[in-house]
Amino acid sequence: MYLLPFPIAGGVLAWATVYFLGFKRQKWGEFILGVAAFFIALVLQNPIQQLPLLGMGIRSNADVLARGTAFVVGVSVWLGLVAGAVQEGIKYFLVKGKSLKTGLFMGLGFGVTEAFIIAVTALAGALATGESLNVPLGTAIISMVERYFVALFHVGTGIYLAYSHRRGQGKTGLLAMIGIHTVIDSMAAYYQLTKSEPVMYAVELITALIALGMLYYTIPMAKAEPAEEEKVLW
Repeated sequence: MYLLPFPIAGGVLAWATVYFLGFKRQKWGEFILGVAAFFIALVLQNPIQQLPLLGMGIRSNADVLARGTAFVVGVSVWLGLVAGAVQEGIKYFLVKGKSLKTGLFMGLGFGVTEAFIIAVTALAGALATGESLNVPLGTAIISMVERYFVALFHVGTGIYLAYSHRRGQGKTGLLAMIGIHTVIDSMAAYYQLTKSEPVMYAVELITALIALGMLYYTIPMAKAEPAEEEKVLW
C-alpha cells in the first residue's frame, strides 16, 4: 500500500471532524496562523533538540542506542520536552487574549500542516535513499489514525490555551499542556529510537484518549462562545 495519502488523509479527516462538530464557518486567517506557527516551531525546535546531542558526539539513532537504556530514555524525554515547550509555547503566544474559536482553528492549521509535512518528508526521504513507500496496509492505516488524533490534540490544546488565559490561569494551562505534550512526544521519540511495537501501540492509544478527552472538555466551551468580531494576531 502506497503510504503518502494516509497521513494526509488523517489530517483531512480531523478537519472534517471539526466541521461536523459544528464549526462549519471556517476561520481562514486563524488556520493560516496555525500553519505559520507550525513552521516557526519547526525552525526553533530542531536545533534546540539536536545541538546538545551533537555536542555529545551523537550523530544517529545507533549512537543513542549504544549508550544504554537510561540514555535512550533521557534522550527521549529531552526530545519530548523540547517539542512540548516549543510547540505549546508558540501556540500560547498566538492565542492568548483571543477567542476560543481562534485557538481551535489555529490548532487545526497546526495539526493539518504537520500531517502534510510528514508526508512530504517521507517522500523526500524515499527519493534520497531510493527506498519504496509501499508499506503494509496496517502500517498505512496506523499512520492515518496517528495523524488524525494528533491533529485533534492540537485543536484541543489550542482551545484550552485560549481558555486558560481568559480565566487568568494562562501559565498554569501552558505548563499543563507542555506536560501532556511531553509525555506523548517522549514516548513517540522512544519508539522512533527503539522501534518497539508495544511502545508504538501505547503511544497511539494514549494520544487517542488524550485527544478525545480534550475535545470532550473544550469543544462545548468553544461552541458556547458568543460570536464576536476580532482581528487575527499577525
